Amino acid sequence: MGYFKQQQQQQQTLLLILALAFAIAITPALSVVGWDERHMPDLRVCWAQINKADGCEHEIYAPLVKKKIKLSYACCEAVQGMSSKCKNWMFNHGGLSPEFGDQIKGYCATLGVTLPPSYRIYYPDKTPPGHIGYG
Repeated sequence: MGYFKQQQQQQQTLLLILALAFAIAITPALSVVGWDERHMPDLRVCWAQINKADGCEHEIYAPLVKKKIKLSYACCEAVQGMSSKCKNWMFNHGGLSPEFGDQIKGYCATLGVTLPPSYRIYYPDKTPPGHIGYG
C-alpha cells in the first residue's frame, strides 16, 4: 500500500509542476493583451499637439527626404509639449527612430528649446522593422 501512496504523491507533484509550468508559459501572452490600451497614446492628441505649430508635421518629416533638419522654434516647443506616451510612440513605434529623435532634440537645443532624452528600445543587432532612420 505504501507503493501506491508514493506513486499517487508523485503524480500529484507532477500535475502541480505541469500546472505551474503552464501558468508561467501563458503569463507573457496574457500580459500582452491590452498592450495598446495601456501604452499607445491617443494619436489624435499627439498630432493635435504637433499641429499647434503651423507646418510642424511637414518640418518633422521633411528631413527624412532632404537629410537636413530645419524646425521652427514653435515646432520644437510643440514636440517638447508632447506627452511621454506620444514621444515614445512617435520615436519608437510611429516610424521614426530614437536616433532621429536625438537629432531633433539636438537641433531644438540650438534654438534654446531643450527636450528630454529620446526613448530607446533595445533591438539587438538589427534595425527594428518599420523604422525610418536618418543620417
